[in-house]
Formats: sequence, structure tokens, C-alpha cells
Amino acid sequence: MAHIVCITGGLAGIFNASLALVEQLLAVGHRVTYASPAGSPADTSEVLAAQGVPFVQLDSWVIQSGDPPMGRWAKFREVRSRQERAVRALGTENFVETIRALAPDLVLIDIEMHPHIMAAVMGGLPVGLLCPFISIWKRSGLPPISSKTVPGETWWSRWLGLELSWAGYAFGEWLSSQRERWRRMGLDRISVVRCYGESINYPFRENFGSPQWLVPYPHGDLPILCLNALELDFPHDPHSSMQYLGPMISKSRLTVRMDTERERALAELFNRRKREKRTLVYCGCSSYRQGNKDFLRRVIAAVALEPDWDLVIGLGGRFLPDELGSLPENVYAFWWIPQLRVLAEADCAIVNSGPHSITECVHFGVPMLVYSLAHACQNGNAARVKYHGLGIVGDLEKDGPAEIRVSIRLLLNESRYRERVNAMRLRCQRYTDENIAAASVEALLPPHPLPPSLFRGKGLGDGGDRISRHFSYQKPKGRRTSDETAVMEIGEVRDDAEY
Repeated sequence: MAHIVCITGGLAGIFNASLALVEQLLAVGHRVTYASPAGSPADTSEVLAAQGVPFVQLDSWVIQSGDPPMGRWAKFREVRSRQERAVRALGTENFVETIRALAPDLVLIDIEMHPHIMAAVMGGLPVGLLCPFISIWKRSGLPPISSKTVPGETWWSRWLGLELSWAGYAFGEWLSSQRERWRRMGLDRISVVRCYGESINYPFRENFGSPQWLVPYPHGDLPILCLNALELDFPHDPHSSMQYLGPMISKSRLTVRMDTERERALAELFNRRKREKRTLVYCGCSSYRQGNKDFLRRVIAAVALEPDWDLVIGLGGRFLPDELGSLPENVYAFWWIPQLRVLAEADCAIVNSGPHSITECVHFGVPMLVYSLAHACQNGNAARVKYHGLGIVGDLEKDGPAEIRVSIRLLLNESRYRERVNAMRLRCQRYTDENIAAASVEALLPPHPLPPSLFRGKGLGDGGDRISRHFSYQKPKGRRTSDETAVMEIGEVRDDAEY
């Protein structure tokens, strides 16, 4: 069996999703080593050790380094030396040697760790990219993932409107990059990544500017493993580099331990729900961005008038419950809460439209009221919830307690929401039942893995051949089980009316 190295950049969301992938790879007999830069959550190595997975700490990396105090003219005059310092702060100097020493058959890297991806490719390592976003490529029928557009809903969401939407997105990103380049005087993210690529002879310019959503994205057609289900996207023909692994949900995930008192309070709340047949509404805040306190107070006011409802709020570790003021008797706020445990009990959920929260709601069959924070892919995720009928998309700025209460009632009383969530849950379960994740990873393994010693002593001038080798990818037909029965490919996306 193969030795696979998995690398993520330190964010809890993609770490937890990749941990589910690691568990599936271990289950079919592969050996996995995990690596992350210094500064990753402290419990990372402990969680991995519980799974028997070795952990390697990489050098810390700084995505955008700062400058010592100096004037703009001095920054312009010293732009080259400033960029060289920023490149050194990327933490890639020892990266290839560290990974080669592990003798991997395949390296899976967080898709946003651009310097490490470039270093791995130029170091001759077989590479696949781990992607938490359900869609990044421009494809027929798809708006940018940051767009609220639901295809076919209005004239703007038809072909011409989608083309204009992509053109507007591309222009906006170009304009934003130029402003950032001027503001930071050459230390913007794109400039630093480009400088690093050029320093190792990586074909940055040739691969930059592909028709897709991530900026920067200088990796051409490197194979991408999407940590989500194709069925959750809008119907489209996926890019040849994209392989969908299905929702990656690990119950051994990175989390914060609750103290005994709060554990007891949560257990009593669940017991009371079952005993008195009460309705449990869960409201989860992002662990990446601080929740909107004004909005949370509106949610609290919406539930306070419903004596048969209980509201559990998870604050994502961003602020304390006391900051919300006095709470009604049927509202419980926690600085941090085990979201999977609560979703297993919840009747409906109020969540931001991050990809992981949505897939977790689907996994537990929980209809959702979605409020996008308009960060990264959240608008697009909310649009997909609306399209598939998995819940209701609210307006973060306009919805008051009355509107929120009405939406919760609809989720609780109209069976179509739960039916569609459960239908989607069953479709997503096929990925696990048919070992799609393992099959997809195995499809990236070289037929005859070369030992790391083969690359030692070679210069970077032969990197082009290595890149060409990486930029070809055959989608797996399925993973053969022990009885040599081939697993079928995932079927085409159907219109939501069919389920």
C-alpha cells in the first residue's frame, strides 16, 4: 500500500475535512503522514496521534509579510530586497527536503498553499491539491462561487448574465490586485508568490490567469480533490482536473474540550428535549470570523417568544456569552460547542454558509436557515442551498426577529425541506459507501513510484517535464474491493425536482 503525505495550512475547517479523508485512506490500508506549518492549532498533533498518524511540523509561513517603518519612496527603491525577505518568510526553504525524507508516493497539499505546491512540483514530488471549495473553475452554467446568482432564476442568471458575471468578477479581482500592489508597494500576495515562482523556475506566468475563481492560481491543470459532493453544486460538466470525494466529516475532528459544567448543561438540554418533546434550534457562528452580535440578538428575540423551542448558540470561540447580555430561559449560549453533537439533536439550524457547516447539516438531515457573511465562497454556497431546496436563505442585514421566526417555522412545519435534505444526505452517503475518496486518491498514485534519491542533486531546469507529468489526470473508474467488484462512478447531477 502507498505512503501518502497530507499537508494543510493550519485552518480548522480544512484540517477537519482532510482528517476524514485520512481516516478513509487508513481504512483501506494506506499509510498516512500529516504535516502542517508551525502555528497550526495546538491540538493538531494530539488528534492525529489518536488516529495513529505521524505528524511533521513544517517551518512557519507568512502569507503576507510586513515592512519596517519606511517611506513609500524607500519601499519603491528597495522593492527587490523587500520581496526577497517576503519570499524567505514563506517557509519553503526546507520544505522539499523535509517531505522527500518521508519517501511519499503522493503528496496532497491544501490548494491555497501556493508556495508549497510550487516547491513540491519543482522538487519532483507527485502532487494532488485538496480543495474545500465546491467549485472554482469557470464552467457552462456556473456563476463564480462568490456570487449569489442561482442559474435560471432570472435573465441575469442565464448564459449572458453568467458570462457578464465572470467578466465582472475578473475585472474586480484585477482592479483589487492593482490597488493592493500599489498600497503594499510590491509586497502584495500575488507579487510575492510570483517572485517565489520565478526564483525556482516555476512557470508562474504561463499558468496564471486560468478561467477560475481562486486568485492567485498558478497551477494549471494539477489534479484537484474537492472535499465535497458534486451533487451539492449546480448541474454542470466538471473541469477535467476536478474529482469530488464527497462530504468529508470526521467525528475525531479538532475541537475544544468543554468543561464539566457545560458538558452537564448540554446533556441535560438534550435529555429535556427528548423527555418533553421540545424543539431544538441550533445557531452556529463561524470560528474564522467573529459573529455579528446584533444579528445574534435578533435570533434570540425570535426564539424568546416560542416557549416550546430551545435555542443553542455556539459562538465559535470568538467571544463570550456574557457579551450577548441577559438571555431568556430557553436560550443557551456557549463560547465553543461540539457542532456535530448538537446537529445530531437539532430540528433545524441557523448557520453561516461556510461549506463545512452546510455539509454537516446535510449529513445529519437538518434543514437550515442560511445567512451568508459574503466572505469567499459563502454567497455561492447559500445560492446552492436555495437551488436544492435544503433550506432558506435569509438576509443578514434586513431580517428582524419576526422574519427569522417565520423562517424557522417554515423549516419546522413544511416537510419538503427535511425531505430534500434527507434525499441529498442519501446521495452524499454513496461517496462513503463506494470508497470514492480512496479511489480518487489511488488514481493519482504513480504506476511505479520513484525513490526520493532519484531527484537528489538534480537542478530545477528539468522541472518542466515534471510539471507536464503532473498536469495529466485520469478520473478513477472506481476502487476495486477485496472481492474485485468495481465501484461505479458517481452519477450525473439531477435537477432538484427529481428528488
